[in-house]
Amino acid sequence: MLSWATLSVFVPTFLFVSLTPGMCMTLAMVLGMTQGVKRALWMMAGELLGVGLVAVAAGAGVAALMLKHPEMFALFKWLGGAYLGYLGIMMWRSRGRMAIPSELEAGPPVGRLQLAVQGF
Repeated sequence: MLSWATLSVFVPTFLFVSLTPGMCMTLAMVLGMTQGVKRALWMMAGELLGVGLVAVAAGAGVAALMLKHPEMFALFKWLGGAYLGYLGIMMWRSRGRMAIPSELEAGPPVGRLQLAVQGF
């Protein structure tokens, strides 16, 4: 059973994280503005598939496997950190290329599969 001290930290943290838009919500907003709402639904479908995969992996006991093999957990931790570092460097080097211009130019529409993979 959870203690009151644990709940007093968990509940505000959960509410804060739930109320702030994350990367997927930001991506959905940007794609809705640049590609259209109907096309952004393909990204959202890919996102739902990815979240479902994570939920199934968690239910299948990936966490228990990682606890039994801490070296595998350390490997994934370092790979995840390296990936986040790579993303940070790429965003730093992009120098605002991903910013939404004040006047949106209608470029060629992105394919449905590419949108779904981006969401995944």
